[in-house]
Amino acid sequence: MSIASADVARPRRGRLYIIIGAILAVLAFAAAAGLASLSLLQQNTVGTRVVVASHDISARTKIQSSDLELSVVNPTPKLSFTQVGQVAGKGARVDIPQGSPVTANLIASAGDLLSSSDVALLPIPSGYVAVTVPTGEQVGVGGYPQVSDRLTMLATLNTSVFGASPAVPVVRTVFTNLDIIRVGPAASQAAGGVPSSLTLLMTGCDAEYLFWLLNNAVLKYALESSSDYASTPNQPDPACPKLSSAGGVGPKEVDKRWHFTSG
Repeated sequence: MSIASADVARPRRGRLYIIIGAILAVLAFAAAAGLASLSLLQQNTVGTRVVVASHDISARTKIQSSDLELSVVNPTPKLSFTQVGQVAGKGARVDIPQGSPVTANLIASAGDLLSSSDVALLPIPSGYVAVTVPTGEQVGVGGYPQVSDRLTMLATLNTSVFGASPAVPVVRTVFTNLDIIRVGPAASQAAGGVPSSLTLLMTGCDAEYLFWLLNNAVLKYALESSSDYASTPNQPDPACPKLSSAGGVGPKEVDKRWHFTSG
């Protein structure tokens, strides 16, 4: 081979080595990226499937199976559950966002959720108040009303309180669909026996009427059918949107609302 031919071959071999080296570098980079992606994929698909919220779950609601699903979460959260049945039927102590693991510290037995001091805040929507009324076996349907039940309230009044003559006793249904949010006092949630009080949800305006009736009438309760329950309010009542909407009541307002002296 002549000197000229050798000089031409060297640059060609050099370019070939550069091309081969570049290809090997690209292949090495692709292999490394592939291994990294595989590792991430394995982390997302391999592990313990735990119970998570399938959608946002509101605090103080009973959790249904449809609210839950199984999903792999790494690392596995403490106090988590591996079966939907372990959580369904419990109550949410706090808001649980969609996709979040449902752990033991976020739930409570549904029966205890709203009937014990386990939850610090009462579920009172804006514009509403919680009021406590006395109850007993004869007054409160034998002690059967429980948290989330609805009550109808009847009042017996002598029309003399309105200045009517002749005075007669009159019974009127004064409230319906009163939502029970507590049964008995928070300090003594002992099982068994008839509770001494019921805590009800109502507007500030209705609370004024209720307290007037507590002071001037005989009240008894009727337990409503669950098929007649209205939905629990989640926004202020347009008829009494604020606590300051309550303007005070007396015999005139009570008689105007329920017509004790007419009919």
